[in-house]
Amino acid sequence: MNEVLIANILMVIGEGILFVASSRKSKKQILLFQIASMVIMAVASYLLKGYGAIVMDVIGITRNVLSISNIASRYLTYLFISAAVVFGILFNSNGILGFLPIIANVSQSLIIISRKSTVRQIRFVCAFSSFCWGIYNFVIKGYAGVVTNLINAVSYLYHNFKEDENI
Repeated sequence: MNEVLIANILMVIGEGILFVASSRKSKKQILLFQIASMVIMAVASYLLKGYGAIVMDVIGITRNVLSISNIASRYLTYLFISAAVVFGILFNSNGILGFLPIIANVSQSLIIISRKSTVRQIRFVCAFSSFCWGIYNFVIKGYAGVVTNLINAVSYLYHNFKEDENI
């Protein structure tokens, strides 16, 4: 029981970091905040026995570091997508809904690794990803993650539309 409580507290912290990321104005800033969040979320997922989520976080951290370093290529995109699918399936212990982190990771990899991706595109894919993770968190009893992921999805979309008004 204590593990579930600690994991939910960590999820709130990790999702709080993503909430801040949603308002950042550069790709690099968004990705740096995501890295910090993914480290915390991996620990929370471990406590909740969401092993597939840990794998997705490790892949996401690596992907974001390479993207920030401008080390991007079509080959890396395919590599990260393949890794997400293969390892996500291998470590999935949550049935069909265990595929949601894979879908989130693949969609983010398609956008984030591209050198041409815009902050707007990243925010949209992060909103979609947050929605997927929210459902997955419900499955692994990360109830704080359900609420905070949905808040983050709305926040990413809000900042995209707010930015549109300022143009």
